[in-house]
Amino acid sequence: MTRAEDRWWLIGGAACALHGFAGEIADIDVIMSVRDARQILSDLGIAPEPQGRAGRFRSATFGRWKGLPLQVDLMGGFEVHTGGDRIAVLPATREAIEIGGQRLYVPSRRELASILRLFGRPKDIARARALAAAF
Repeated sequence: MTRAEDRWWLIGGAACALHGFAGEIADIDVIMSVRDARQILSDLGIAPEPQGRAGRFRSATFGRWKGLPLQVDLMGGFEVHTGGDRIAVLPATREAIEIGGQRLYVPSRRELASILRLFGRPKDIARARALAAAF
């Protein structure tokens, strides 16, 4: 991510863990600009995966970095479908968290909880409640 030119964030379970909330982390979700997603996927030798428009989640550019302890999903231009609307997920807040000498970025607890509620899945609602309880 050091080559990213635009702002990027970890979201989902990994972001919750970085905010201090334990829970299952199946993968690491990174949202970023389309430009950065294309460049980073290319740098890693990963071909972007096609995504249909019918699902709840969609990215203009999407790829999975496998072969690590946890899979990393790189999402450029990430959107959530909520009924009749597609909503771009682009956090307004960005908090740096240092892990092992690396700087990672997450939305604030409050904003992350809001994003998780937008996702609407039971696991995301449970994570949002845990984050909201800390305010």
